[in-house]
Amino acid sequence: MSLSETPKDSSCKDVDNLYMNELRMHPKELLLVDGELQIKDVQGPKGEGSLEDRMKKLEQEVFNYKKMAEREVDIFHKIVSKLIDAHEKETAKLWGDILSLHDTTNKLQAQLYDVQIKTVRSKSKSHSRLAGRRTPREKELPAEIRQEIPSRREIDAIVIAIELDIISITTIIISIIITAVSTAAHRHRCNNLGLILIV
Repeated sequence: MSLSETPKDSSCKDVDNLYMNELRMHPKELLLVDGELQIKDVQGPKGEGSLEDRMKKLEQEVFNYKKMAEREVDIFHKIVSKLIDAHEKETAKLWGDILSLHDTTNKLQAQLYDVQIKTVRSKSKSHSRLAGRRTPREKELPAEIRQEIPSRREIDAIVIAIELDIISITTIIISIIITAVSTAAHRHRCNNLGLILIV
């Protein structure tokens, strides 16, 4: 065992290559001759003809195997390219759906925002009208109580603060929706890639 190898590495190597020693051994032939077991090395077929003829035959076999391997590689390449094309089409369709959903979300959010702004403005107008129309009874109230009734500027400031809160909440909701949609798209894309790798 070399210094770079740890005992763990060598044990893993032995487990991985459990039958490697047997594979490295030259094949043996067991014979029973006169009641005795004899072990002989298996002899390969003896070549017929001259060395040049055998080399040409071997070269032809290598050429045939090479052509077979090239055909297999071409077939695998075609299969992979078809799978990639199908995945790209599906992903393009998915992204189109995501963008249309995003546009629809933006339109609905804009409509919701407009309705909220109109509601807040109508409330602020009614409050400002009430603040501007002080009845004689309110004028007769003591100064302490009159100070507790908000003026028009205070009501406008409150309305602006509420509008800003609505805008920030709307922005948060939009970002949550966009994050959810993009996460779903990413999961879908990863699942498709996983299927392609499994196939």
